[in-house]
Amino acid sequence: MYPHRIRLRGPWQCEPLARAVRHADGPFEVVPQPSPPFTMSLPCRWSEGGLGDFVGRVRFRRRFGRPRRLDPHEAVWLTFAGVETNARVTLNGQLLGQQNQALQSFEFVVTELIRERNELVVEVEALSGNRGLWGEVALEIRAPAFLRSVRAWRAAANGEFRMHIYGEVVGISDSPLDLYVLMDRGTLAYQTIQPTAAGQAFELVCTDPEPAQNRELRIELVHGAVVWYTAACALEKA
Repeated sequence: MYPHRIRLRGPWQCEPLARAVRHADGPFEVVPQPSPPFTMSLPCRWSEGGLGDFVGRVRFRRRFGRPRRLDPHEAVWLTFAGVETNARVTLNGQLLGQQNQALQSFEFVVTELIRERNELVVEVEALSGNRGLWGEVALEIRAPAFLRSVRAWRAAANGEFRMHIYGEVVGISDSPLDLYVLMDRGTLAYQTIQPTAAGQAFELVCTDPEPAQNRELRIELVHGAVVWYTAACALEKA
């Protein structure tokens, strides 16, 4: 069953690079002020990990080994659940990209960059101590197609509650895939869908069997008898 997740939790090297200084007229200036590196256990906000009220630019570094033997159809993704405010990500010296949207998850496909030994570097710049690399960082081994941006909510219509499940199926497949919405091992909704590289959107609507309960849904993307991706999703408040 996919995805296979390898969580990059625990000790990371943390190295403050520059401090943000506020001028008398209001704006911040980031001034180089390197400090000795130390170990921080991630994920956490850096104010909780030993940096106190520090504001400025910090470099986080983590080394890890190559995942188990990859099958030809499998791809490796590097995923970030949350970084604030600006983050620049490199893997083995290769720039992957820069994230400037606070509170949003993001990811990179890194299959061709993975080596036996790897070094991940994330430089984070923030103007508040309640920031940093606070979301989980992980490697995901994925099949050729996967789920993205899955969310679910409950809405009342004609005197009954109905659930809406939205998301995208991203990637490639030689045939349409089966998409299931499950709760307590029972199937609530089903459709077939053909993934696309840009993402094929879907929205399933079904009767809510227990509107008073806030139970978790499971959405499965299935190729033949193999689950290519599964996502857990809590119902958002109406």
